[in-house]
Amino acid sequence: MEQLNNPFAAPSRQSRIAIGIILIKFIRTTIRAFWPILLSLFIGRKTGNSFEDYIGYVALAFAAINLGGSILTYFRFYFHIDENSIVIDKGVLKRSKTNIPFERIQTINFKQNILHQFFGVVSIEIDTAGAKKSEMTIDALDKEQAMAFRDFVMKEKAEQAEDQTDEQVAVETAEANSELIMKLSVSDLFKVGVSQNHLRSMGILFAFVFTTLNELTDNIEEMVFEELSGYEEQILNNTWVLIGATMLLVAIIAFLYSLISTVLKNYDLHLSLQKNGLKLVKGLLNREEISINKKKVQVISWSENPIRRMFNMWTLGLEQASSEDASQLKSKIDVPGAYMQQVEKVITSIFPAEFFRPEEQHAVSKLLMFRIILFLGVFPALIAGAILFYHFQIQALYVLIWPLVVGILSNLYYHKRSFELNEELLKNNRGTLGHIYELTQIHKIQAVEIRQSWYQRRKALANVKLYTAAGSLSIPFIPLEKAMALEKFVLYRVETDKREWM
Repeated sequence: MEQLNNPFAAPSRQSRIAIGIILIKFIRTTIRAFWPILLSLFIGRKTGNSFEDYIGYVALAFAAINLGGSILTYFRFYFHIDENSIVIDKGVLKRSKTNIPFERIQTINFKQNILHQFFGVVSIEIDTAGAKKSEMTIDALDKEQAMAFRDFVMKEKAEQAEDQTDEQVAVETAEANSELIMKLSVSDLFKVGVSQNHLRSMGILFAFVFTTLNELTDNIEEMVFEELSGYEEQILNNTWVLIGATMLLVAIIAFLYSLISTVLKNYDLHLSLQKNGLKLVKGLLNREEISINKKKVQVISWSENPIRRMFNMWTLGLEQASSEDASQLKSKIDVPGAYMQQVEKVITSIFPAEFFRPEEQHAVSKLLMFRIILFLGVFPALIAGAILFYHFQIQALYVLIWPLVVGILSNLYYHKRSFELNEELLKNNRGTLGHIYELTQIHKIQAVEIRQSWYQRRKALANVKLYTAAGSLSIPFIPLEKAMALEKFVLYRVETDKREWM
C-alpha cells in the first residue's frame, strides 16, 4: 500500500469531543468503584462521624488525580495506518504501541451514546478473532471520518486476498447493496418488553435494595423503629397483606424496568443483509452498529418462551468465531424479537437452502428425565421436608408437591431434548416451557468430546460436547454406541471438507 494513497498515514488524534467521553467514562468508573464510600460519607455527615469525611476526602483526591490522567490520555492517544495494519500509540506515564494487522480484523463496529449523537461522532470498536473484548477502541471520531476509516481498512483487507471474491467483508457502505430483513416497530418493542425475563429484573432490584440497606444498616434500624413505633399490632395483623403488596410493587417495578430498558436498547432496531454478511443497528441512548461476516458465523440460535409464543415471536442470535464463551462474544448479533419468516430469512442467508433435508430426529435416553426428578425433585423435597417437619409438623408435607412440579417440567424437557444431523448441518433442540434451537455447520466443529459418569458407564450412555469457535453444543444421555458414531461422522466430515470455517 503506497503511503500517498493512505489518508490515515499520519498519526492523528481523536475528535475533541473525546475529552468529554473520557470524562464521562471516568465519572462512571468512579461512581461504580466508590459509591459505598460516598454513601458512607453522606451518612457520616448526618451522624457527625468524621471518619467518613476523611475517607471521602481521600476518595475525592484520588478521583482528581485520575481525572487529570484521563484528560492527559486524550492528548497522548494517536492512531494511524501503517502498511497493512492499524497502529495505536497511547499512554501517559507508560507508553504502549499496539499494531493490529488487517488479516486479524473481523469487524469494525460503531457505537453512539447521547453525547456521540448530539455532536455527530461515533466510537469505533475493532474486533479481532480470539479476543474477549474489542482489540482497540477509538472513543470519538467524526462520523464521516470514521466511515472513511472503516471503508479504507476493509478495502485494503479485501485486496490482500488472492481471490477477492472469497475475501469480501461484511461491511457495505452503499445502502443500495443492502436488503432490509426486519425492523422492530413500536408494537414489536412492546411485545418484546412484555415477554422479557422479569425475574432477572426482580433479582437485580432486590440485589440493589439489599446492597443499599447493607450500607445503611447502622442507621436504618433506628429510623424504622422510630417511624413504625406504635403500629406493631397493625403490622402483625396484616403481615400477609404487606408481603403481598411488597411483592406486587416489586413485580410492577421489575416489569417497567424490563420494558423501558428493552425499548431503549432496541429502539429503531433494523437488521439488513449485506453483500456477504449481516448488519444490525439499534439503540436510542446508546446507538450500536454491528456487522458480521456470513462465513464466520459459527452458530445460529432461535428460542421462545410461553409469553413470546403468544406473539409468534422468537429471539434470534448469531455467534461468530471467538475464543471466548458465546455469552461473552463481542460481535454477537442478538435480535430480541423476530417473526419466524424473518428467522428463516436469516438462516437461509447464512446456510444455503439445499443444506436442509428431512433427517431422523435422535432423542436422548429417558433415564435423563428420571435423574432430574431424583436429584432436583425427590432429594431436595425429602431434605426440606425433614427440616420443616421439625418446626411445622404436618404442614411440612406440602413440600412433597415439589417433586410433582419437577416431574412435569423434566417430562417437558425430555420430549424437547433431541438432535438432528445430515451431511452439512447439526441441529440441537432443547427447552422446558419454551423451545431453543441451535444450528451449526458440521465442518466448522473443531473438536468432539465424549464424557461418561460412573452411572452412565453402567448404563452404556454418554454426553457429547461439540466445540466450535463460538462456544460449545452439548448433547446429554445418548447411547454410547450412538455417541461414538456421531464422533466418527463429525470428525470424518471435518477432515474431508476443504472449505474455510471462518
